[in-house]
Parts: sequence; structure tokens; C-alpha cells
Amino acid sequence: MPTIPLYVSCAKSREIQAFVLDPEQGSLLLLQRKSLPGEVLHLKLSVDRRLLLAGTRGEDALHAFSVAPTYGTLRLLGSIPSPGAPTYVGLTPRRDMAFVASYRNNLLAAFPLTPRGSPRAATQILPDLPRAHAAICPGDGRWLIVPTLGTDTLHSFALNSGHPRPLTSPAAASVRVRPGSGPRHLVLSNDGGRAYCLNELDNSLDAFDFDLETGQLVLRQSLSLCPHGFAGEPWAAELRLAPAGRHLYATDRRSSTIACVEISPDGGRLVLIGHVATENQPRGMAISPCGRWLAVSGQASHHLTLYALDLNSGLPSEHLRVPAGEEPICVEMPVA
Repeated sequence: MPTIPLYVSCAKSREIQAFVLDPEQGSLLLLQRKSLPGEVLHLKLSVDRRLLLAGTRGEDALHAFSVAPTYGTLRLLGSIPSPGAPTYVGLTPRRDMAFVASYRNNLLAAFPLTPRGSPRAATQILPDLPRAHAAICPGDGRWLIVPTLGTDTLHSFALNSGHPRPLTSPAAASVRVRPGSGPRHLVLSNDGGRAYCLNELDNSLDAFDFDLETGQLVLRQSLSLCPHGFAGEPWAAELRLAPAGRHLYATDRRSSTIACVEISPDGGRLVLIGHVATENQPRGMAISPCGRWLAVSGQASHHLTLYALDLNSGLPSEHLRVPAGEEPICVEMPVA
């Protein structure tokens, strides 16, 4: 089985660390440390595994790297200033357009990409998106979903990536969720017909039907992910879907746990099946495309833990722990 590239953004040490994961042995080898001038926050790897985007805070910029085909080492293609500090970087499936959601600056920006993947200057800036936290482009590339934590809203923008102003907001394509829940990160089911959103402020998970024709989201279920007996203030961070589409995993930075959720066969029902203690202040997380490994970064522990996933129960067990850079934020691996 081929090795798998694994990338970690480290804010305080201002670098991207490129590891290689052996999916047979579960070993991790650090191959490269790529320094950048600002705090490296979010990473996005293209579906074809040839392009990695990174957002940096401080000088506020979007950076593009080519990915070597064998071990996934990085080479800088280009950088461009961002109109806001990049909290999250999104990418179209055809990798012709990138998006920056800025929590600090309450905006979303669209950047055309050259055929090689270098970013050009932003051609569209959407202001008045309070605490914009993500920019998710479903697999068919017709929509962009943006959670705004500040208004407890999920926005669906129609996407035409061939246009200099690619985003429009159709009527009834936004949905409000519970006041104070704080929608943060979102993933789509493998068929694109369901959306699952992690809420930062109450550590809950919302399940939606997603209409690929209209962009409309319809709430079907809300599930608390707080550990039993936890009395602190939730601070949820990352949400990932296993490649088989049967399990979801979510990190909470206050309880330092991973919540494990089972999805019913029809995708319409979520069941919390357990929690696993993990790194101190777990921020980022990624799952290998083979579905066997889950990697979690501890922003306050400066380490990365690799878990073996039981492909039947979905529950993780700790396998390996390695040091990372200072304040590891995002973990990124290829999608299945």
C-alpha cells in the first residue's frame, strides 16, 4: 500500500510540517519543514493531491504549494495577500478557485487559481459575514457553504468558478440554527445529500438534508457531543467523516476529547457512541484515505497522536505519539 502524505500547520513556529504515513505499519516520518512568514493556520489539499493551500495570519496571505507525487514534499508556487486573516481555506474540486473565510475580519474572499495552482488577487469579497469560519465546496462544485458563528447561520452560495465574481446567494439558501450554538466546521456525506455541522460554542452536531439542486439545508437532528459529567464551557474545533461514511469524529478543546458518532445506514440518524481522551486542546484532525488511521494535533501540547480506527465499531485506539511544531493547528491528509 503506498505511503500517505500528512501535513501539519504550526502557528507559533510558523511552518508546515510534511510527514509520510506508512498505512501498513502506522509509522510517521517527518520529511520536511516549510517555513512561512506568518502564523500558519488552515491547510487544504486538492482532491488530486497535487496542490496544497495554506492560509497565514499576521501578514494575512494565501500560499500555494505543489505536492511531489511520491512522498508529498512541498514546493512554493506563489503567494498573494488576503483581505482578511485566513481562518479557513476552501478549494473547488477542479482546483480553479480558492476561498478564504476570515473569522477575525468577518468576510469571505474568492481567489482564482492559475492552471498550475498559483493564486491570483481576490476577485470577490463578501463582507458582513460575522465570524465566518469555513468555506466548504461539495463534490460537484456548484455550491459553497459558509458557516458564520457570529449569526448562527449556514449560508449556501451558488458557485460559478469561471466567473470573476463566482458567488451569488439564492433566496432561501441560508438557514439559522440555535442561538448561541456557533456553527464552525461542516462535512458532506459521500453522496452529497447530507451535511453535518459541528457547533463550537455548545459542542453539538447538527445533521441536515442538503438539496444539490437548490442549495437548501433542512435541519433533521441535533446531537450534544459533551462528555458525560463535563461541566465546563464547550469549545469544539474539528469535524471529520470516515471514508466509508459510517462514522464522524469531533474534537473539543476544553475537555480534550474526541467524540465518536455513528451514522445510520440511510444517513438520517446520528448516535454518540463514545469519547476518547486525547491531546491537550485538540485543534486539528484528519483521517487516512484507507480509513485505518486518525491523526489529532494538540495545540497546547505541541504533539500529534495517531490512532488506529476499528473499521467495524469506529472507535479509535492510541497507536503512536510524536512531537510537532509549536501550536499545531490543522492536520491534512488526502481524501479517499
